[in-house]
Amino acid sequence: MLGRKQMLTDEACLYLNVWTENLSGRAKLPVMVWVHGGGNIEGSQEWPPLGPTLATHGVVVVTINYRLGVLGFYSHPALTKESSHQASGNYGLLDQMAALRWVQQNVDRFGGDPQRVTVFGASSGALDICDLMASPLANGLFQRAIMQSGVCVDSLAPLLAGAEASGVRTAADLGLGNGPDALAKLRAVPADELVRKASDEKDVDFNPLVDGWVLHQQPALTFSQGGQARVPVIVGSNSDEVSIFASPLVGGTSHRPKSVEEYRQWLSREFHSQADAVFSAYPARTDAQVPTAFRAMDTDYQFGFGASLLAQEVAAAGQRAYLYVFTNVGAGQFAALGAFHSEESMFLSKKYWTSWVRSPGDAQLSNAIVDYWVQFAREGKPSALGLPSWPAYRLGEPVAQELGSHVGRMPIPRAAKREVFEEILKPQFPPVKGQ
Repeated sequence: MLGRKQMLTDEACLYLNVWTENLSGRAKLPVMVWVHGGGNIEGSQEWPPLGPTLATHGVVVVTINYRLGVLGFYSHPALTKESSHQASGNYGLLDQMAALRWVQQNVDRFGGDPQRVTVFGASSGALDICDLMASPLANGLFQRAIMQSGVCVDSLAPLLAGAEASGVRTAADLGLGNGPDALAKLRAVPADELVRKASDEKDVDFNPLVDGWVLHQQPALTFSQGGQARVPVIVGSNSDEVSIFASPLVGGTSHRPKSVEEYRQWLSREFHSQADAVFSAYPARTDAQVPTAFRAMDTDYQFGFGASLLAQEVAAAGQRAYLYVFTNVGAGQFAALGAFHSEESMFLSKKYWTSWVRSPGDAQLSNAIVDYWVQFAREGKPSALGLPSWPAYRLGEPVAQELGSHVGRMPIPRAAKREVFEEILKPQFPPVKGQ
């Protein structure tokens, strides 16, 4: 249906691809390093196929793989104990940093400029880039960042102790016990079998964590204090992100409340004592209003709020942030989904799902996004001749760049409603030492 071939997996995944039209090296071109999405448990540098498209626009493109799931983000007390840094997990982030160091050391051989490296990614790839901005270990490895539908400032990452506890439970569930030889038993399990069994652990979150080494503290707190990498960013989200997750077009099975009662129950499970505040911001008075209210609420909660917050915090730290909202609505069977999660990547790569119904404005929107992204990689600003102006985000002005049938300035959707999520998030921050 989607035209995506099944991806093969292998533990030996640490490789990268380079696309360049500048092997002579006469000029040093900006470099764009893609970090793929997939929830940090799946995905590949092969999708979307960005290299062939973007390299024709005067940039060197590098796409990378990194360890995923249990192989990339597994913590266990025994792993922490044997580490010289007293940390475990975050191996996927370390892989990304290793790839960026390779770029620093080698990209000039492919006509690239190691002083103009842009990391860009979508979904969990964008989340990881946000974490790289918060990690001291990644300092100097890139000079710009693009985050499509994913940030690290809108929620709290797991702590090492909690991740270790989950790792102990996983080992026990695998029938390996947790004695002094637990680590040796884990390493004796073939990688494909370990991945397969770990995928059944529904309550385990294989994602970056605060380990005291790669991430010294909550990334959300680092950004709120202005301690992140001081680089310009493009950040944004799509206007109907979550619609695709429950769609039969991709085999989605996510539960969606269908009545006011179910909606309130969902909010209570997620927000506890703040559930009424969220309901007041995103109300549904009748059962018929629930699907629209839920889509708006969950899109803002998971994506839109975080993108706006990151733009605010980057701007407050004195760096340029370029905030966008992707609003393009497809045709045919896609029309009901609005501007769904990952749709913008098709326009960036110019490679569309085989089931995508082409519209007359698709090519124009695709060209605009590609030109904005490439110009940002060149200059740190998404300004290009012939494109609508895209000013940097200004504090106190809830305005973003619309990328859709209209390309230009627009008010941030539901900006006032999103404030409820900031009121919920900030009290969760741990106290700052010395204050």
